[in-house]
Amino acid sequence: MNEYKYIHDTILAQINQLIDNSMAESTSSFENRLRTLREKLDSEHFHIVVMGQFKRGKTTFINSLLETEVLPSSVVPLTSINTILRYGDQLKAVVHYLDGNSREIEVGELPLYVTEKENPENRLGVSRVEVFFPSPYLKDGVCLVDTPGTGSTYLHNDEMAYSYLLHADAVIFMISADPPVSRLELDFLHRIRGHVRKVFFVQNKIDYLEDHEREESINFNREVISEALGLDSVEIYPLSAKMALKGAKESDKAMLERSGLSNFVSRLEDFLMREKGRILLESNIKNLLKALDDEFSALELEKSLLNHPLEELEEKIQAFHEQMELIKREKEEIRFLIDGEYKRLIRDTLDVHVEEFKAQMTEPLLQRYEAFFDENAHLPGHALADALGKFIQDEIRELFTDWRYAEEKRLSEEFKKMARRYMDRANSIANRILEIAGQLFGLTLPHLEAELDLSEEGEFWFKMGEPPSDLEMFIGAITKSLPKKLSHRLLKKSKKGDLLMLFDRHCGRVRYDFYLRLQKSVGVLSYSVDDVIRETLGAIEEGIDKAVSQLKGGRESLSAVMERILARQSQIDAARQELSGLMEEIMESSDVH
Repeated sequence: MNEYKYIHDTILAQINQLIDNSMAESTSSFENRLRTLREKLDSEHFHIVVMGQFKRGKTTFINSLLETEVLPSSVVPLTSINTILRYGDQLKAVVHYLDGNSREIEVGELPLYVTEKENPENRLGVSRVEVFFPSPYLKDGVCLVDTPGTGSTYLHNDEMAYSYLLHADAVIFMISADPPVSRLELDFLHRIRGHVRKVFFVQNKIDYLEDHEREESINFNREVISEALGLDSVEIYPLSAKMALKGAKESDKAMLERSGLSNFVSRLEDFLMREKGRILLESNIKNLLKALDDEFSALELEKSLLNHPLEELEEKIQAFHEQMELIKREKEEIRFLIDGEYKRLIRDTLDVHVEEFKAQMTEPLLQRYEAFFDENAHLPGHALADALGKFIQDEIRELFTDWRYAEEKRLSEEFKKMARRYMDRANSIANRILEIAGQLFGLTLPHLEAELDLSEEGEFWFKMGEPPSDLEMFIGAITKSLPKKLSHRLLKKSKKGDLLMLFDRHCGRVRYDFYLRLQKSVGVLSYSVDDVIRETLGAIEEGIDKAVSQLKGGRESLSAVMERILARQSQIDAARQELSGLMEEIMESSDVH
């Protein structure tokens, strides 16, 4: 992403320059803030989730982006665990378990954890695997997610593939030239439609077809997908992941161009810059400008204090500290208010919505179950049991996929309103600190608002593959020896119990997932509110302390100190001008698009 990378690297260079050119006049809190901002800038990612039916070439596609075979691929359904690729200076892999533990493994051991053959039905309890790799493509902030294929013979693979949708800044949905898009793929697309920011359709294996066959296949898939999703048209990007990987490994630019990879990557990166990159860059620039203004204010205050006798300032400094004690108490009050509002959000919004969902959906769910049973009552026992089991799984997934995303939107909107209120209040308090200092010491200090970043991660995924209980095995055994009517009655009752149990269990799991995510976001909010106030107060107090120390008998002449303060303010002014220019570039780029 050339535009994103240019602005990202310019901000990073500016931060490094400010740290490298640090003087005695710089506050230690300012340098710590710069280092924190640098770490944050380096840690931000664009989550690109690669999805599609099994054996569409997802893993080969990811390997082609990385220009080497980092992930294992096979001729049978292979990937069964979400595998996340991030940038790292050295190649390594970390396994994360459902119980919260994690361990580093050799990359060669990946198949033991992410493949169906070595980890059948995820018996190892793996949540996800992270692979760190020194790829230039990942260094630009891209994070790739390889998901299990939907519609494979393994149901839990579908469940795992769904689990990462909320992380996605973009979804790459892989279809194939041969065979064309299937009903299972269309069903999957219908379920995720509207729940992800952007879906890119990539038609892989175009090298299997002649030119006229390729065009015909793309047109067919485009019409089928458009009709299924109710869209006027969709854009499909033709690609040969196999050719792209071969071209990358052999440094064959012509082959890479024929593969179609560069054209698609360019379009994807343009979207990421407009949709998320702009927001990330704006947030980083605003927070860096806030840090610069706090530091400039501290230097301006120090400069002003150095021009007055210490005796004249002591009363004003005492008055400032007294008012700051009130500010600190107000900051503590905000923390309690945030915690109280978070608890109300759980109690009055999340819990109420979960109970409303259960009340509204239980009866229709049972009615659909009754109707399905009656329609299939002619089947023999084992076939009816299989049909009912699939019906239950499909119904649970359908219900919770749609409701969960709707609830996600509702909770997100409520929490963002709450977060905005408290960040506005924090910014107001920070600006009041500057106003109090300015009024007491007779100068005007700049104001600027900080930005807030919140976590959107969630770990919920469907879990419906538990082994049968002893009671279920007993019922299954005795129904074989009973008359059809009686055995069907027992089966109906047993499966109805399964349906209600799974429905209730998933209500609890969704609620717990949202609870954890809200808890994490509230922690970020509380910490950010505290930071906005603490950083401004710390900068001003440090400026006062340095001035007082100098007035009480500093080793250097006043003129030398003043000269360095002016030099540091000049550096900060230059940085502010460059960052303001970058902000204008971002806004202009946004207007163009």
